[in-house]
Amino acid sequence: MFAVYIFFHISIYYAWTLFNESNDYIHLLGIILISWLAPLVAGIALYIVHLKIHNPDRYFWLLCSLGCFSYAIAQGIWFYSHSIARVEAPYMGWADLFYLLQILLYLAAFTYQLWRKKENAHQIKFLFDMGIIVAVFTALSWHYLIQPLFSSGSASPLLLAASVGYPIGDLLLLFAAVSFYLGSAYFFQSRVLALIVAGLIVQVFADTAYLLSMIAGSYNAGTLYDPLWSLGLLMTALAGLYALEPQNEAIPTAASAQADGRISLRMLLPYFSMVLLFIVMIFEQKNDMNGLIAGAGVSVILIITRQVFTLQDNRKLLARYHELTSVLEEKIEQRTVEVTSKNEQLKKAVRQMKHMAYHDVLSGLPNRRLFLEKLEAAISAAKLNSRKVAVVFIDLDRFKNINDTFGHEFGDLLLQGFSQKITGNLRSNDTVSRQGGDEFTLILNNIQAETDIAPMIHRLQSALATPLVINGQELHISMSIGIAIYPKDGETTGELLKHADSAMYSAKEKGKNNYQFFSDDMAVTASRKIALENDLRRALANEEFILHYQPQIQAATGEIIGMEALVRWQNADGKIISPGEFIPLAEETRLILPIGEWVLYTACRQAKKWHDTGHSQLKLAVNLSPLQFLHDDLMDTVRLALEKTGFPAASLELEITEGVAVDDAEKAISRMLTLRKLGVRIAIDDFGTGYSSLNYLKRFPLNNLKIAQPFVQDMATNPHDKALVEAMIFIAHRLDMSVVAEGVETGEQLALLKEMNCDEIQGYFFSRPLTAEKFSALLANGLPSIKLV
Repeated sequence: MFAVYIFFHISIYYAWTLFNESNDYIHLLGIILISWLAPLVAGIALYIVHLKIHNPDRYFWLLCSLGCFSYAIAQGIWFYSHSIARVEAPYMGWADLFYLLQILLYLAAFTYQLWRKKENAHQIKFLFDMGIIVAVFTALSWHYLIQPLFSSGSASPLLLAASVGYPIGDLLLLFAAVSFYLGSAYFFQSRVLALIVAGLIVQVFADTAYLLSMIAGSYNAGTLYDPLWSLGLLMTALAGLYALEPQNEAIPTAASAQADGRISLRMLLPYFSMVLLFIVMIFEQKNDMNGLIAGAGVSVILIITRQVFTLQDNRKLLARYHELTSVLEEKIEQRTVEVTSKNEQLKKAVRQMKHMAYHDVLSGLPNRRLFLEKLEAAISAAKLNSRKVAVVFIDLDRFKNINDTFGHEFGDLLLQGFSQKITGNLRSNDTVSRQGGDEFTLILNNIQAETDIAPMIHRLQSALATPLVINGQELHISMSIGIAIYPKDGETTGELLKHADSAMYSAKEKGKNNYQFFSDDMAVTASRKIALENDLRRALANEEFILHYQPQIQAATGEIIGMEALVRWQNADGKIISPGEFIPLAEETRLILPIGEWVLYTACRQAKKWHDTGHSQLKLAVNLSPLQFLHDDLMDTVRLALEKTGFPAASLELEITEGVAVDDAEKAISRMLTLRKLGVRIAIDDFGTGYSSLNYLKRFPLNNLKIAQPFVQDMATNPHDKALVEAMIFIAHRLDMSVVAEGVETGEQLALLKEMNCDEIQGYFFSRPLTAEKFSALLANGLPSIKLV
């Protein structure tokens, strides 16, 4: 909008000046009023800009506003002289003082802005360029404006001062305009800067034309350059209003200006000004050209000095460049060394990662991945050379018990010691690998005959005959070993490993601490075991297990005083599977835990029913496998079964085997004491068939001792068995335990047991294990009288 006002203002100004035909007074009055309105409007606009801007630029606009107001005052004096006093305003009167004050205020504004940006603008090369331009235009001003005044002797000193003041002031304004344009850092946005510089140039042009007219005595109000003063002031006001708008462009900095290597008008302007000066000197063929010559001389000296400084600066820059290049090369060399070092570290890390990917962390032996790769290579070499390869699967016997007893750190040290001993007793072309846990595998290469394998295995067994010493503790280690031979037992890595694993489990089943070669029977057994395991899991999910109860008889009275709960598996086809067939597999697969929990709960629930029907004298005997007995959840399982069924703890007798004490006697004793505190009775089952120890018998908090069937079965015909049974009963009674004889099948066995004061009898002589329904009938009807004889 303000630009439109400027257009109409200047248009009206020129129209009034050129086309108004009224009398001279009205014509002059209109010109003065129009010219007076321009600085007043510009001053007000710039003052508003000063109030709205809140950065240091606001003071630049304030000084420009005061300059406009000073110009308005000068115009007001003109208006008073011509319109009110009706006298001709003298040249170098009060009006001229305020005109000059406007120039001074503008110069103050530009000086302030240049000083504030001095870190960018006041650079040596910039000063040289400005010096060249100032020298040229000073010479031209002297030749055309100032020198003629001094040549005329009629001019008064005041007139001379005014006449010199206008060109000097305009020259300084031109210097400021050029400074803004050439400054190494811009002060405003390009549009604002262009309006400021254009306004200054317009004002300088108008002042110069006015001064020349005054010197020639030809100036009259209403000339064509009179509107230019108003235009210059209004352009500055328009620049201030544009400065209020948000900045849409970044103000270039000195660094960015220097970074631009293109030749611009700002760079060429000092040289153009010199060319202009020389052109003027060529056409001005007067005698008095001292001012032009002096200006040209100063300009040339400044150019030469600038070039010398530029050369020195370039040398410094070149030296700095070489210095930085040297530093950069040193940094590059240092970085190269660092990168090389990092590469070495990276290669080392890659090697370590590769080693970790193919080796067991604990033992340092090849892991399963590397073992399979080596086995593939061994099979290929054996096939090529018509040789055999033996795959050996090793499992440490009773390692879990050692781990549980001494701790995992001790177990890790044992595995490391075992790895070293095995590695030290193999041939250099053989491979030992840790598969995980306590399982190891070997590759025995270049085997000519199967008979060559046994001596190698004997060598390993002999090496382990010497105990390992771990943290001062001597440990005797044994191995269960399975062997599969390529190509007889398989031609792939998977087949050989599977068959070696089957042979190893066969070695375990045959008492551990031995080795077995794979045979086809093992494959059949393994397949059947897998099928049986799957059926066992399905049976657990489908509730195919049932309980049978075998009565326990008090020998002295013949009364039923309890029963032993025995689990049976009746599959979907109705076929009964022997406990001797599935119980070992259930223990191996840990399925004995959920099965045993179900047996305990179901038996307690059934026994509670019999108690509730008047048979509260009955005690219930339930077998616990070693895995169940040593499991951490045993106490919670027993307590929960008793709470849910309401069966009294004192009527529950848990039967354990002697084997539970072999691995960790102290833990077994602690577990028995906890059960006794709960009120549960404890019996040791099949005494004499396992790891019988009188020391354990003395320390165990037992209630009952059950004599195994083999002793009872032959005691009527074998005096040694009879003596053993009698001794067992005697010892048990001395240790305050009652005795139960299992497997009683004849009256003669019953008579002998009564004679030996055996407390309880259990066996087929009285009854086979019965279903709950048949056992209930037995309780209701009683035993046949013949059984009581």
